[in-house]
Amino acid sequence: MTFVSPVTLKAHGVKLEPLAHDHEAGLRAAAADGELWNLRVTAVPSPDETSAFIETALKDREAGHRFAFAVIDEANDTVLGTTSYHDILPR
Repeated sequence: MTFVSPVTLKAHGVKLEPLAHDHEAGLRAAAADGELWNLRVTAVPSPDETSAFIETALKDREAGHRFAFAVIDEANDTVLGTTSYHDILPR
């Protein structure tokens, strides 16, 4: 049973909105800058794994233990990346 409700957060020109498949192209473009998926200190998917990354995030959201957001630049509505709340506990 999930207890996390979708929410969009905005501050300082940045918007966090619930991650969705609609963000796939933007995430691919954001990650391509510098081939971030090759870095060991981050969890950026390679371009061919972006859809699976989103699908896993959506399943984790439904399970109630992770809530992934797309990070959006409000000035030009560009996807900058993604961030997540992990290990959510219903206390």
